[in-house]
Amino acid sequence: FIVLIMEPPPAAPREPPPKDGIGPRGLPETYHVNGSRPRFDCPVREICKKAPEFGGEQRRGAINTLKDLKDTQYNDFFIRCDRRSLINNVARRVDLCMASYQEDLKAKRQRLTALLTAEEEKNIRLFVEQAQAGAEAVWQEKKDRLAYLLAKRKKEHEDKYRDVPISKCVHVQPCLVKMRSKESQEGQLYQMKENLAKKMSEIEIEKMWHAVALKEADALAARMEVDAMERLRREQECAKYSKDLIARRKEQKRKEQELLKEESKKLKELFEEYKRKEEADERERQQKKIQAGEERKAAIRERQETLAKQQAEAKLINDTWDSLSFMGIMDEKNKEDLRKKKARELNICNKHIVELKEEKARIMEADDPLFEAEARKIQDAMDQKRCQEMMRAKKINDEARAGVKEQIKENAAARAKETEAHREVVQYQRQLGAQLDQLVRHRDLTEAQARKLFQAQLLQQIQYNKLIKKRQKQEDLDQRKKCMMAADDYQNEITKIMCREFFSDEIHPFLRKMYSGLKMQEKCPCSKPDYCAVPVRGPKLGDMPKTSQQPNPTENRSEDAGNKVVNPTKSSENP
Repeated sequence: FIVLIMEPPPAAPREPPPKDGIGPRGLPETYHVNGSRPRFDCPVREICKKAPEFGGEQRRGAINTLKDLKDTQYNDFFIRCDRRSLINNVARRVDLCMASYQEDLKAKRQRLTALLTAEEEKNIRLFVEQAQAGAEAVWQEKKDRLAYLLAKRKKEHEDKYRDVPISKCVHVQPCLVKMRSKESQEGQLYQMKENLAKKMSEIEIEKMWHAVALKEADALAARMEVDAMERLRREQECAKYSKDLIARRKEQKRKEQELLKEESKKLKELFEEYKRKEEADERERQQKKIQAGEERKAAIRERQETLAKQQAEAKLINDTWDSLSFMGIMDEKNKEDLRKKKARELNICNKHIVELKEEKARIMEADDPLFEAEARKIQDAMDQKRCQEMMRAKKINDEARAGVKEQIKENAAARAKETEAHREVVQYQRQLGAQLDQLVRHRDLTEAQARKLFQAQLLQQIQYNKLIKKRQKQEDLDQRKKCMMAADDYQNEITKIMCREFFSDEIHPFLRKMYSGLKMQEKCPCSKPDYCAVPVRGPKLGDMPKTSQQPNPTENRSEDAGNKVVNPTKSSENP
């Protein structure tokens, strides 16, 4: 809505500045007015008093000027309102654009602030990382040094105890005994599981053969059922097709009969119409003949009436003369004159009538050939028209008969085509049935061959699995024999070592423990990961006798065997 704010009316003109007194600069006599004299001496006032008309004109001029000023102000106001509305619209658009620009600027400022914050955080993080890099480098160097020392110690330990055979490790005897018992137990469990798996596999194979036989029986029954359904469906389709073909033939025959009936009906209607036209033409000719006879009768009747009138006039004249014969001589004379006059007029009239009759007879005789020619022309035209109608009807009948014959031929050709198509369909269905039967036989043969091949392959797979199991069992037995032989050799070697005479009082603590009586604890002392890694240091050189200064190879080997890894061929577990 545009609110029109009306401006207040123009203010009254200001009072004129004084002509004398203190001026605007605060100094007197700064106004210079011509003729500044006292009020009572003003000549203008006297002139105004003396001239009221001049004052009225000035007032009217002032009123008109004020009206013009008001009109100008109103026009300026409305123009200013229109301009203001345009300016308001432009300003509103500018405000919207500025608001959108400010929002966009604010979003960009926020995004820039976020980017600067992330960059500042990244810089701070880099600074902190650079500050902490020195301590981390020292710590990393320590860790690397520790890892290097551990790897070096491990490598030295492996190089030291690499060539020591396990048969020289006396302290591993309990572990070997336990490992052998565990291996024998695992062998028995494996054999039991293998026997159970063999029995279960035989049971599963029997179940599988039973399920396969059931599925084959179900598949055979389903296939026979599908074949029966397919045969029934084909028989139903053949019966339906035969019924449809018979129904179509009946419908076609009915349509042909209806078409023949309609054509015969049309021909009959055309013949009846032609017959009606001929009857109408015949009636018209009869009517014309009757009309011509009536005209002749009317002419004869008129002639008879004319003769009757003449006879009546003659009789009237005779009667008149008979009645006047009894009158006087003058009357007779007058009557005689009148009779003569009448006789003359009658003779003239008779002559005129005879001339008219002769002329009429002559005209009639002259018109008879014309009438006959006209009648002959009309009759010829009617005969020609009747011949044309007959020719047209004959042509229509011939065309209709030709169309019926052509349609009969087309129907016969269509029936022959339908018969040929039906014969082809029957032949195609017979061939299709033979091909389907052949395909079914081939499929049955292929499925039987595939089933036999699968059974043969399954038997071969079973025999191969038995052979593999037998070989695996034989290999396990051979491996166990080898293990037993190796264990016997190891036991013999250990026995020999233990029965050997010692040439020194300083013996290994493990052997001393075994001689005093071996009592196994629940947990082996060497089972700890760092126990065997620590080498056992011998006595000091000052405490040892001279005969024991050189190390005993048996002791060294027994000490070195403490950190030796167990033979992986026996077991991978550390007791």
